[in-house]
Amino acid sequence: MPIKLTKAGVQRILKIKGNVSGAIFGAYRGYLVDKRGEDTVKEIEWRLEGLGCPIKLKSFSSFKMYPEAWACLICLAVLENFRWEEEKAFDIGYQAPMYSIVTKLFMKYVSIEKMLLEGPKHWRRHFDFGEIKCTKYNIKEHYAILRLEGFKKFHQAVYTYTRGYLAKLIEMVTNSKNIKVEQTKSLYNNDSYDEFKITWQ
Repeated sequence: MPIKLTKAGVQRILKIKGNVSGAIFGAYRGYLVDKRGEDTVKEIEWRLEGLGCPIKLKSFSSFKMYPEAWACLICLAVLENFRWEEEKAFDIGYQAPMYSIVTKLFMKYVSIEKMLLEGPKHWRRHFDFGEIKCTKYNIKEHYAILRLEGFKKFHQAVYTYTRGYLAKLIEMVTNSKNIKVEQTKSLYNNDSYDEFKITWQ
């Protein structure tokens, strides 16, 4: 079913603690402008303000941290505005790395093995909660297992976004177009942590 935001749902998400780098908000804005133009940015801002979460996408600094709840709500508002199913959050996450000059430069010169092993360091630069680490990988067999610990139940769409983001990162370092990211464990399934299996060819 398409996403439908409510004031009660927004307030629930806003109460969840945890911050994320402002760079993600710039990526959202770039995605919206490229997809539908500047007016769509205003539509998203207007919708969120009406739900009790006034946000101006131009106001965020890449060098500061802001509530992950805001990032989650922007994602949901985009899905609602475009009348998209939750799975379309994958595309939003997939496009996000392309709006970061730092990420594009880093991925251009890093190996797949180094990227997997330095995941925790990259995570800590963008989140002040949770931790991600590679628990198993085999470069020859083209797969890796990533474990995300200490995340929170903002919304299932955040995981869909994350799958898209991971898929793009792997694509950037392997030059593969045949990448699959499957969530094998989830807090929503009463697992104690989240886990993603990534395969590429």
